[in-house]
Amino acid sequence: MPHFSCFGINRYPTRLFAPDDVMSGNPWAEFEEELTRLDAVITDINISGSDPTLQVRASNGVNWTIELGDRSRNREAGLEDASAIIGDPVSVTGRQTHHFSENRIKAIELTINNRDYKLYPEERNRGF
Repeated sequence: MPHFSCFGINRYPTRLFAPDDVMSGNPWAEFEEELTRLDAVITDINISGSDPTLQVRASNGVNWTIELGDRSRNREAGLEDASAIIGDPVSVTGRQTHHFSENRIKAIELTINNRDYKLYPEERNRGF
């Protein structure tokens, strides 16, 4: 429990929430090792934001968040805001989070309008 002093800001920085996954230093720790494939339609785009994501809807009506790489990795793969528009079909290969009932996938590669984007090719070849 953080300490709140009577006179304003706590002098001793304390983490309020620090999940073990984040603290482990492994960016893939909160995701399954098995690859998942999802075919969907884009419903919202945030490629150039601080946490690049796509919001998509699968054919069964379930909404998913697709986490992309950081901006420099996306740019290297050729993925920019103009690469996708709402309503475009997308196929995602990646790792699904292992958190219960969370519909989130970290994309390793994706295809938008028949154009492939390999965000983490080194992860695809790990043999999972």
